[in-house]
Amino acid sequence: MELRQLEYALAVADELHFGRAAERMHVTQQSVSEQIRRLERELGAPLFTRTSRRVAVTTVGEAFLPAARRVVAASAHARDVGRRAARGLAGEVRVGYAEDVDPRLIRLVAPHLVARTPPVQVVPRPMTTPDQITALLERRIDAGFGWNPDLPAPLTGLLVERAALVVAVAADHPLAAEPAVDPARLSQQPLVLVPRSVNALLHDRIVGQLAARGAAVRIHQEVSSLDRMLPLVLAGSAVGISSPAAAALHAVPGVTYLPFTDPSPVIDCHLLWRRDSTDSAVAQLVEVVRALRDSGTFR
Repeated sequence: MELRQLEYALAVADELHFGRAAERMHVTQQSVSEQIRRLERELGAPLFTRTSRRVAVTTVGEAFLPAARRVVAASAHARDVGRRAARGLAGEVRVGYAEDVDPRLIRLVAPHLVARTPPVQVVPRPMTTPDQITALLERRIDAGFGWNPDLPAPLTGLLVERAALVVAVAADHPLAAEPAVDPARLSQQPLVLVPRSVNALLHDRIVGQLAARGAAVRIHQEVSSLDRMLPLVLAGSAVGISSPAAAALHAVPGVTYLPFTDPSPVIDCHLLWRRDSTDSAVAQLVEVVRALRDSGTFR
């Protein structure tokens, strides 16, 4: 089994067309077909069904291709690490970050890594926490900042920040005049929360904490970002729940952000990375984040 065979198979799976896969790989269609046939003979089963009109992934292909994708990604990462080492550079660290993660985290961490000898460049990549976990497993990123992650065994994490949630209401909403909101006051209010399909643990933790403080939670709508939440809040049709960092970045006339009464519902931001990582850039990132957290810088 050769790496190029895996690359050809992934190209066909992505394109569902042998001709387009060949163009993408800059080879002839005959070469792609021949390498796929060899791979299928080695596996003992077809990866694709082919007709004159369509290409489809078989059940065997659905099982095999995710593993092949991880192998190809790992190979590309190893090549990049080797090239950086050959140039005497520590290189870059690809860091995913979830919606509403405090941008100060990356802004404060990046200069410390660039100042290292040799320097390490942070390459931020926006993605949801579950997408970060998948990308880490497939080695498409090196680390991530995520909310309340459910980590599989290959991954580990470091609690970076515990953020007290805030309530977003229209300026003329009855709650807007209060210095802080008792969660029980949100009973039967039309709430807007992060979609459970995006991050089930985060969604359930927010709902659970509100319920534990006496709120009868009624979800009006689930939205993935504060930008989508604010029109609902401004219209007076919903009450939003947000992180304080996101609220600070979205100071909008007509919207009032209020803290909760103590003890406030909270969400946890974690730094995530692979347990088996041997990349010095990742080790340095973890070291810097831990030092800044312990010094109170993120607060």
